[in-house]
Parts: sequence; structure tokens; C-alpha cells
Amino acid sequence: MSTGDQTFIVGLQVPNRANLAPAVQTVITKYGQDIIGRFGLPSSDKDKGLIVLLMQEAAAVDRLTADLDAVADVQIRTVAFD
Repeated sequence: MSTGDQTFIVGLQVPNRANLAPAVQTVITKYGQDIIGRFGLPSSDKDKGLIVLLMQEAAAVDRLTADLDAVADVQIRTVAFD
């Protein structure tokens, strides 16, 4: 990802929320200083969760997503806006 005046949306789908949420939260907390906004929503059956993060530093997005890749089964999508 390039640097500059970009805004990034990082979307996470967390399956098996009861078991994976603590590990995901640990990673998110680690990058708390780089996260501008956060929105989270559980599925209606509370088994899955969707988390949306707003960030502005490409390098921090890269580090965050690399750490989240280590959490099994978490789906990660990133969108960059100029």
C-alpha cells in the first residue's frame, strides 16, 4: 500500500465470535493509536461479528492486517480511498 493522504477501511468478519473475539480484540488494541474509528456489529445469531476500522497510515494497516492474518478464519478486506 502506498502512503499519502489516503483513508483506509479495514473490514473484518469474525466467525466463531465467542472463541476468536479475544484474539482479534488483542490485535485491535495493539493498533489502537492508529485507528481513527471503529464500528462493530454481531450477526443476528451472535455467532459471527463484523468489525470495520478506519485508519490513515498505510504501514499501520499493513502491520494490523498481518497480525490479524495469524488469527485463524478471520476474513479481512481493505479498501483505500485517495
